Amino acid sequence: MSQTSPRTALHAILCPTCASVLEPGSKFCGTCGSASTAGVIRQGGAQALAKPIPTVPTFAPVAPGPVPGAVSELKDEAGRLIVLLVRERLFLYMHWLIFLGLNLFGFMLAVKCYNGYIGDELTKLMMACTPLLYINCTALVCIVPIRGTRREIARLKERLNYVKFQIEYSHLF
Repeated sequence: MSQTSPRTALHAILCPTCASVLEPGSKFCGTCGSASTAGVIRQGGAQALAKPIPTVPTFAPVAPGPVPGAVSELKDEAGRLIVLLVRERLFLYMHWLIFLGLNLFGFMLAVKCYNGYIGDELTKLMMACTPLLYINCTALVCIVPIRGTRREIARLKERLNYVKFQIEYSHLF
């Protein structure tokens, strides 16, 4: 007594656009993504048309591709922001160099006044405090543009990140 198992026929549904095998029950091709109206069934060596596959539903519209003009405008703006960012960083370095230079000049002048004056220690100290106080307090005025430049750099970085985000995800807007 021998038992024979029932043999199942292998059915393969092919995508008519790219001819790749579709998974059973799928409505769209996994390779090309086409929503074809009919697939091709291959049974052994014979081919036949399968039942129609529904198209994309109307409540889920496909997003249009990116608009080339808008992307090029955003890239131009990103380039302009990068140039402004470089300029602001150069301003920041210039302000820091002026601040440090004035402080070093004031300290050097104070040391020269202290060592070059002949007198007691208190008089030498008072002579050294005059350039140290006035020149270094004048150098402190440079802190205001330093803070403003740093704030501007932070603003430009944030704007540049937003423009890069718009370029990357412009096809979704």
